[in-house]
Amino acid sequence: MLLNLVQNEVIKWIKRTSFYVMSGILVLLSVVSIIFIFMMDNGTPQERNGWATSDWRQALEKENESLRETLSADVQFGHVNYMEKQLALNEYRLANDLEPNNENSVWTYMDSNIGLTSVVTLFVIIIAGGIVASEFTWGTIKLLMIRPISRGKILLSKYMTVLIFGLIFYVLLFGTSYIVGAIGFGFANHPELLYINGTVYALSSFVSILFKILLSSFSVLMFATFAFMISTVFRNNSLAIGLSLFLLFTGTQITQLVGTKYEWAKFSPFANIHFDAYFHSFPIVEGTTLTFSIIMFLLYFGVFMFISFLTFKKRDIAA
Repeated sequence: MLLNLVQNEVIKWIKRTSFYVMSGILVLLSVVSIIFIFMMDNGTPQERNGWATSDWRQALEKENESLRETLSADVQFGHVNYMEKQLALNEYRLANDLEPNNENSVWTYMDSNIGLTSVVTLFVIIIAGGIVASEFTWGTIKLLMIRPISRGKILLSKYMTVLIFGLIFYVLLFGTSYIVGAIGFGFANHPELLYINGTVYALSSFVSILFKILLSSFSVLMFATFAFMISTVFRNNSLAIGLSLFLLFTGTQITQLVGTKYEWAKFSPFANIHFDAYFHSFPIVEGTTLTFSIIMFLLYFGVFMFISFLTFKKRDIAA
């Protein structure tokens, strides 16, 4: 019965013109990106980095000296994390004779398009913000309630539909990026270095890009769940979409600003949804750790879902 409900919800949204507009935008963006890369791609990978193949070791050693000198001074939290990471990566390359390489490939192209997941987040928010509220707006909620199906299953089917469309958008974005990148750049595979808690790991390009895509999905999931909760509680798709989009574009920036003065900023949901920061840059707010962010993420996710289901089950359905 639950699968039938999900199937019906998916079919309803697939029949909407907006779904094809969203899908078309994602495909277009993933294709257009290659044009900008070709326009800015001047010189060999070594020339773009400012060093020749023969002296890359010397260049990294000089960079390490500069990093050590800077680290010995009083620098800010974010700068320390970045410099420690860069120093560790450089030392790993020197120890394992791994020359830095910026050669374009299908994997680097997919990596460059990870930033487009913000567009996926926007589209998922639109669906999540309207999937429950629209039933009340159009008065179709009564047609669902007269069926011999529990309210919990009805709401769960709608949330699962949101996740399915999020997955569809991800497949469209990165599937198209894979095809375009493979045609434009080929499949050159160079080890990707990952810095975790002071240790450097070498991953294949394929595993690395899958890992980055997975990390980017947690932010999408949290915003989708928040928009879904607002839609369920207030039955207003404009409020759900508007508030979620406002937080999407300002939440992280506000949290970073508050975090410079107040330690409690680390408890903000926006300080604990950017898991890629722990592997590729530095945390949004000082004082957070990967374990802490995982716990906070699960806590907020649980609270949002609890409020959604409690409200939907208890509130009187009136139109």
